[in-house]
Amino acid sequence: MRAEIVSVGTELLLGQIIDTNAAYLANVLSEIGISVYRRVTVGDNMDRLVAALRQALDDSDIVLTIGGLGPTMDDITRDGLAAAFDDKLVRDEAIAERLDRFFTSRNMPVLESNLRQAMVPTDGRSISNPHGTAPGLLFEKNGKIGIALPGPPNEFIPMTDNEVAPYLRQKTGNVGTIRSLVLRIAGVGESMVEDRVKDLMMDANPTVAPYAKVGEVHLRVTARANTAEEADALIAERAAMVRERLSEAIYAENDDPLEKAVVTLLKEKGRTVATAESCTGGLIAQRITDVAGSSAVFHRGFVAYSNDAKVEMFSELEAILRDHGAVSREVAEGLARGARSWNGDDYGIGVTGIAGPDGGTAEKPVGLVYIAVAYAGGCDVEKANFIGSRQVVRTRSAQTALNMLRLRILKG
Repeated sequence: MRAEIVSVGTELLLGQIIDTNAAYLANVLSEIGISVYRRVTVGDNMDRLVAALRQALDDSDIVLTIGGLGPTMDDITRDGLAAAFDDKLVRDEAIAERLDRFFTSRNMPVLESNLRQAMVPTDGRSISNPHGTAPGLLFEKNGKIGIALPGPPNEFIPMTDNEVAPYLRQKTGNVGTIRSLVLRIAGVGESMVEDRVKDLMMDANPTVAPYAKVGEVHLRVTARANTAEEADALIAERAAMVRERLSEAIYAENDDPLEKAVVTLLKEKGRTVATAESCTGGLIAQRITDVAGSSAVFHRGFVAYSNDAKVEMFSELEAILRDHGAVSREVAEGLARGARSWNGDDYGIGVTGIAGPDGGTAEKPVGLVYIAVAYAGGCDVEKANFIGSRQVVRTRSAQTALNMLRLRILKG
């Protein structure tokens, strides 16, 4: 079966609210084995909503709406679905009585607008909502299914898990499941990743698809099967093939960020790291300390933004700054070695560069960054020319530094 998700609310279009509900629902549908054909966001406009719903019903077996079930004038979803299904809404007296008790017990008047939430489809029924006043709605007509879910996550998630998912499993006859695994890759660009796995991307099941992120690439491996165990087995086999080709470039799976992989490696090896940052302004230290338990491997970080601050922390840098300038391979190495030697840490990270938007020259343009990782046997230094906003340059610099450290740890 094929489904479409329609999120309703002008606040979503304005970017005032991030639509996490749609992502949650898409994941639940995949677990059931229902393919999501399309996701649409519509503002609080009846004509546009009805048009979107009718298009969804033409293209899919199931349409699921999120939001717009409250009592106010801009809560138009129930009426929009009724129009799209050519159905009539009628009052459910049991729901009306429950709403009356709810407001009366709180010494609040029962307005006619509140009782709009008691309206249910003729060809369908309400869906229980013990966490709010607005029940969900189920439309069933001409072989099509419409499901209206509330917007507040504390109401939406329990209704999805406890009411909608079991109903859809029964309706689809447990036709199977769709499961995915995301392999997170650093240090290799999207084009190179695709080149190494492009033959695997030609298969229909499991599928392999790359997605470019800032400073990394994600490979999603997705399989459809009768059971979760069968799907996971297909994914594991295909993921093993990907790992063979990309090897150490793969740093983690699913939601684990690069800094967690680095902290985990440091703990496993019993090593520590210190940082000395200029253009990243402490971003690397922040990312490391965002990981729970990082105090075991990270004790100190320095932010040396001005040249005076660099010299104050590491006096050896005075001559290096004079001879090579602040943005140079030599200064990055000096920062890394200085951070490492401050209290005898195993690794030191040093970063210096021009994040922009100002400060660049023809010889040293905006986006030029030098990144160094010092260790007992030497110091790795990379020169990068990043393109993008100030924040993108800083993010890519931190990402590169963390990945350089990860690869150095793996080398022993």
